[in-house]
Amino acid sequence: MKKAMILTGVAASILLPILVCAQGRPSEKNGPLVVIKNGKYGYINHQGKMVIKPRFEWGSDFIGGSANVFVCSRMVSINELGRILPLRWTIGNELSPRSVGNNVGFVDASGTFIIPAIYEEALEFADGLAAVEVHELWGFIDASGHELIPPIFESAYYFREGIAFAKTNEGDVLIDKTGAVIVKGYQHGPGIIAEGRVPVSRGDKYGYLNLHGNIAIPLEYDSLYSFSSGLATVKKGEKWGYIDRDGYVRIPFIFDYAGDFASALAPVRSGDESGFIDKSGKFVFHLAFDVASGFLTYDDEGAFVADSDVSRFWASDGETGYVNTSGKVIWGPTKEVPDH
Repeated sequence: MKKAMILTGVAASILLPILVCAQGRPSEKNGPLVVIKNGKYGYINHQGKMVIKPRFEWGSDFIGGSANVFVCSRMVSINELGRILPLRWTIGNELSPRSVGNNVGFVDASGTFIIPAIYEEALEFADGLAAVEVHELWGFIDASGHELIPPIFESAYYFREGIAFAKTNEGDVLIDKTGAVIVKGYQHGPGIIAEGRVPVSRGDKYGYLNLHGNIAIPLEYDSLYSFSSGLATVKKGEKWGYIDRDGYVRIPFIFDYAGDFASALAPVRSGDESGFIDKSGKFVFHLAFDVASGFLTYDDEGAFVADSDVSRFWASDGETGYVNTSGKVIWGPTKEVPDH
């Protein structure tokens, strides 16, 4: 196996929540928020009130109206009232990878195999397709298990907005849903394809392509991330700023740290000053943190679609909490940090 792309087995049941939480983003716009109190996992609402008492050994974020929790030495699911349900294997109506021995197939929410376990490895479905590995090469299938792109790539990634990155012996390529190569000669940059812009790098410089593989924003930055709410964070030298989809600088390069815009706010830090700014670059409120997730949320299938009113944040001493768009800290800071 050339590249292990996901966890499988029981771990697959909690993989998507973990991926969603990798950057600490609340997973639903109005869903309960996971917290720890006295070593146990529980959930608060967006006003900071405990709505599901801390009684679990582990808990994921809520996605699609449920969360996965570990209790009494087994993994189960709960609804927003805290009622224990059978383990939910998938998010929304998507299928999810699950392993049997050394092979991987796809199951529905009940854990029933809909696509047989005939693959060496697999990714979650995204944009209607899933990357699968056959004889150490990667291709793509649809939700019926039909092979749409044969396994000819050394590795493959998620489709977004109709295109995806894959890797050949010549390097990274951008492909469409027929498997045709749109462009080559660029490496996949940080972040994901979003708002019609594809983050790429060449050598040690970064920029963006459009969905046709043409340069939309020149490769002149030292780092960058995905677009959200019409802006992207980009780095020149040691400082971060914001550009729009046409590449115009909207907020100067003055920050030591800069996060994504959502709910018209973005987390930033400059020297000893940190907090959330608006699209003019002015601070709306200050908050002491080292990193903050920003007000991003996801839909039932784990894709970013909407703004939230709550952001996670982490202080330099490792404490964490939640803050709302008014600048009110509704939980924490606390050293009891959910393990995502």
